[in-house]
Amino acid sequence: MWGGELVLRDGQPVGQVMSGAWGEALGAYVGLAYIRHPDGDLVTPAYLRESSYQVNVAGDIRPATVHLRAPYDPAGTRVRLRAGPP
Repeated sequence: MWGGELVLRDGQPVGQVMSGAWGEALGAYVGLAYIRHPDGDLVTPAYLRESSYQVNVAGDIRPATVHLRAPYDPAGTRVRLRAGPP
């Protein structure tokens, strides 16, 4: 995922990934995306939470998890657990 990928909400196009990269702290790809309401209504946190999302990565439709706040690991615990003992 690099950016430009289509974002789907319940299988319907609603947005686009603007930037994407591997997120070591999450152990998964992370994307920053813009989401539109298909009716032109305001996109609210409730609207974002009530559906499932997918991202089209090179023709492969992948499930996506929406976070309303940036996933944050201030102590770096997840990264250290993934790296293993020193």
